[in-house]
This record gives sequence, structure tokens and C-alpha cells, in this order.
Amino acid sequence: MGSATSQARAGIDEALLRQPQAGLDDARDLFRASRAIERSPQVLASLGDAVSPPDARAALAERVLGELGSAAKAIVAHLARQRWSDADDILAAIDDAGIRLAVRASGGADVAGEIASFARIVGSDPQLELALGGVLGKADDKAALVQRLLAGRASEPTLTILDHLVRVPRGRRIGQLLRGAATEVAAAAGRSLATVTSAREIPSAQLDRLRVGLERQYGRTLQLQQVVDPAVIGGLRVAIGDDVIDGTVRSKFTDLRLQLG
Repeated sequence: MGSATSQARAGIDEALLRQPQAGLDDARDLFRASRAIERSPQVLASLGDAVSPPDARAALAERVLGELGSAAKAIVAHLARQRWSDADDILAAIDDAGIRLAVRASGGADVAGEIASFARIVGSDPQLELALGGVLGKADDKAALVQRLLAGRASEPTLTILDHLVRVPRGRRIGQLLRGAATEVAAAAGRSLATVTSAREIPSAQLDRLRVGLERQYGRTLQLQQVVDPAVIGGLRVAIGDDVIDGTVRSKFTDLRLQLG
């Protein structure tokens, strides 16, 4: 991420603060805006052109997104006024704004957990992974598949985010896409996502004690996602971003085999 983009991303919070009433429909509009801008390389390049006046870029955004709601247009226009290191960075910012609005409208639903759970389901089913992540499938078909799989099992904010992600992978593998989205959603709710893997389900009281200990160690609020995998045999594996604490029996066996050659 370039230095200009790092500074410009502060504009996401500013744009959302100016739209306190924006909700899930506005999140959907932002995702539609992101896809529409991506389909027009000329518009994308113009919005990311640091040489043109900020007001001109904002006016262009409002003009090309004329059919969308006022809140979404205002948010994109605000982002267009920022200076981005790369034109594609504004697409990521629009997506991030859409995710934050969806989380704002979640009403307490565990959106990060739902996305993380779906990521594990996809990762365990090669055919489903291919259907959602393959380059040959149509975007509408992938979105419809997500709806069929999760209808009645996931909240509307989760379905809204996943619908957008499977339509525009932008070169990312489906597993990477879903895991990244779960992390972004947790961050939007002011938390970091921690995945705890064990051979058997951990009682909630023990899981709470683990969370408190990890929060003390990492100095941030964590949302724990539990994964049951009998193959680990025993112990725990905790993943927080790129940081992995692997105390599983399977890991120790692997280390022993490596030492024995």
C-alpha cells in the first residue's frame, strides 16, 4: 500500500461519519458502484488521477453513479476527492466502506463468524471451491449459489458481502478472499479475528478464559472462532492474522518426524 493510499484511507471513516443514517441498502449500492467503476477503465483511471482537481473527480463519481442512492454517491464522491497511490486502491476503499456499512446494519449478527464458517465449508469441499472460485463460472451463477447455500442460515449483511465478493474476486483465490473478508468485518466491528482449532469443541467458559488471556497478551479485543478438527489429536492451534501459535499434538508429531529425518 502506497503512502498516499495509507493517508487517503482515513477518508473512509470521514465519509461514513457524514452518512449516519446509511444502512444495508446503501452498502449494496456501494458494492454496485465498485463493480460499475471497475467495468469502466477510463472512469477508474480518472477517479484515481491525482493530477485532476478533487472536485472534478467527485463530480465525475456522482455523474456516473447517478442511478444509485444519495448516500452511496456521497461516499464515493468523498473517496474520489482523496489522493490514491493506485487507481485500484479506490475500488478497495469503496468495498471497505460497503463492508463497514453492512456491519453497521448487522444488528449484532456475527457477520465475521458467518463468513469465517463459510470459508471453512468452502475450503473443505473442492467442488464448491471450484464452483465459487473458478475463472469460468458466471458471476450471477456464483452469487445465486451463495444465496442457495446460505439462505436462512446467514444474516442479510453476510449475504450482501458474500454476493459482492464472489462477483469480483479481482485475482484473489476464493479461500483468501473469504478469510480476508472475515478479518475486515471483525476489524470493522473493532475486533481482531482469532481462529482456535482443537480436536473437540471447547466449552464456552474455557473459550472465554482463552480469549481474555489472548486479549491481555495481544493488547486488543479479539473475536474467537472455534474450529473442530479431530486430526489435530489434542492441544490447540490459535491463528491471529499471520501470527500462529501451534500447540497441537499433530504439530509435535510432525516436528518429531522432522528431527528423526
